[in-house]
Amino acid sequence: MLIMSIYIRGVIYPKIRFKCTLCGECCKRYWIPITHIDLVRISEYTGFDIEDFTTLFNKEMTSGWDYPEIKLKSGTYYLVLKKHLDNTCIFNKYIRGNLICEIHEIKPFICRFYPFTYWFDGDVIKFEVYEKAIDFCPGLGKGSYNTFEIEVKSAIQLKIAKEEFHKIISKWNKLFEKGIVKGEIEEFYNYLRNVLKNLEWKY
Repeated sequence: MLIMSIYIRGVIYPKIRFKCTLCGECCKRYWIPITHIDLVRISEYTGFDIEDFTTLFNKEMTSGWDYPEIKLKSGTYYLVLKKHLDNTCIFNKYIRGNLICEIHEIKPFICRFYPFTYWFDGDVIKFEVYEKAIDFCPGLGKGSYNTFEIEVKSAIQLKIAKEEFHKIISKWNKLFEKGIVKGEIEEFYNYLRNVLKNLEWKY
């Protein structure tokens, strides 16, 4: 697949056609790490408690993610969306053969980029096609050329959200390290609920 890079207004991105075919492969293959903003959006949209749709994923089972590391007495974890037994995301639903995201309108930040990946190089945001997606994402090469408007906006929002979430989790980790909390899972979720209750979010 030939991909040419384009540079416009502080963004470098590949010139490539992409249209999601709702195959759901990305929802099956990956765990979805989330931020506090994702938690608020999903809770308000679905009416679910945060513990209904999230779980803690052991850091030892990853190569390390750029998300806050949560310290509990049983180990170090990332906060992620739960999955069904068939490995699909908890918010996936089959409708007429397509794997539909039931929270597509407010889906987590990280879900808005696939099959692309990005990084900040100073003031420039650089996008490229995720190497592992080239072989199995059927939407690549279809539809119109991607404008990356949603991806650029989401990348900026996610950067801010991650910085805020790191601070929130850092406070929890210090409470645990000082022995103020025992590091139980339910303690952590209660801590998060209290944080979210007082959060004035603006995204």
